[in-house]
Amino acid sequence: MKKTPAPLAIAALIAATLSGCAFQLRDPSEVPAGGNTPIEQNEESENPGIAASGACDDRAIVVDQDGARLVLTGHCASVTITATDVAVNIETADSVTISGSEITLLAEEIGDAEVTGMNVAINPDRVESIDLGGEFNTLITKYAGTVTISGDNNIANWDEGAGSATDTGTGNTIVGP
Repeated sequence: MKKTPAPLAIAALIAATLSGCAFQLRDPSEVPAGGNTPIEQNEESENPGIAASGACDDRAIVVDQDGARLVLTGHCASVTITATDVAVNIETADSVTISGSEITLLAEEIGDAEVTGMNVAINPDRVESIDLGGEFNTLITKYAGTVTISGDNNIANWDEGAGSATDTGTGNTIVGP
């Protein structure tokens, strides 16, 4: 039975309704030469209080709009979040890079993740490797293959996988199997 990442979808819907902004994936024909699919604000949406949703279709997704609320289905080649106050729900991604702040990311499965932002909550069911840099970030997952913490005052909590974390920061809390 496939799990549906509903909690973030509900949270994103509520947050987007309160913020009054909508976002959409740009048409693939508008993708710049680098191959990333940026997210753009959609001021003319029929329902401007609802966050955007769409299929990743193995694309590289860039979220650079503050306040974005997104639900992305299918497999993403990569997800890069540079904005502030963002909530994203994805199914799977080969890589996730987060340099923004005040981010919430839910996922079923992530290959490699790098977090250098601040106040980031990342909650995948499974992550193969993660580097928690930055400050005041939280990882909660069922399985983590490799956990590296290079930032300060971060929390890493996982149930299975890596027996320990490499911690070069200060004030970090590590709860592993």
